[in-house]
Amino acid sequence: MSEIPLFPLPLVLFPGGHLPLEIYEPRYLDMIGRCLRDNGGFGVVMIEEGEQLLKSRDDQLPSVAYTGTYCTIIDFDQSDNGMLRILVEGQVKFVIRDQYENADRLMMADVEFLENEPLIAIPDDKAELAGLLENLLEHEAARGLQLEVNFECASDVGGRLAELLPLPNKLKQRLLEMKNPLARLSDLESVITQLQEVG
Repeated sequence: MSEIPLFPLPLVLFPGGHLPLEIYEPRYLDMIGRCLRDNGGFGVVMIEEGEQLLKSRDDQLPSVAYTGTYCTIIDFDQSDNGMLRILVEGQVKFVIRDQYENADRLMMADVEFLENEPLIAIPDDKAELAGLLENLLEHEAARGLQLEVNFECASDVGGRLAELLPLPNKLKQRLLEMKNPLARLSDLESVITQLQEVG
């Protein structure tokens, strides 16, 4: 079991994914300072209910999913207005076993890190998903994420597609919690077919 700080957000991040964040709340500025000093990271977890920002001491912390992704900081800079900008990379999935808060209202958790998914090559009948991902990565917003993608790896392609496609967060969370990268690709294929039919 490991103790890590949590960063609840209205999104889902997969291992290997990149996420830009702007940090201005004191509890998170302190957290990032500790991460940089100790060469540590934090857990990104999806908000299931509640708000990300606390407007008063009486506000409740949000309810979060029990599976998240541990992240490390790969780049940072200070903006002109004093806001800290960071870029994090997802490393490994974890499951929350216990959750609590510090005096500064930073969410903390005892977590169990999960094993990395097996490295499985994309089967021929799923090759079009890798092609779709290549197209998505051409967009300006995706280029800014500085992603390195192994287009032959089922886990890599599935994770990046799940992050970049306009899917509901609950679906993205379910895809994150899946352990079989080929099953994730099959689910994504079905969802993409439905999106194309609607479009």
